[in-house]
Amino acid sequence: MTTLVLTEKDYVEAWLRELEDICQTELGFSYQDLEEQPYKDWFNDGFTAEDAFYKLAEHCYLGVEFENIQTPNNSISTREFDTFSDSDPGL
Repeated sequence: MTTLVLTEKDYVEAWLRELEDICQTELGFSYQDLEEQPYKDWFNDGFTAEDAFYKLAEHCYLGVEFENIQTPNNSISTREFDTFSDSDPGL
């Protein structure tokens, strides 16, 4: 009888593949095409791949809505990111 043992590396790689799928669906390109981010830290902090995508979106795509992300209960999630800052004269 063979026992399959999954390592942390296996879990991180699966998480990154899920993040890749989300980025390809929402952006049309890889998360690896974006500025380097602390992906391993996000994984260790308990972020889901969806959380990591939104963190990327907050950093790289302020003001953009992403409507196709599937939440754990398979409902569509829409998140809008605020483009205002304290230096914005409109505040």
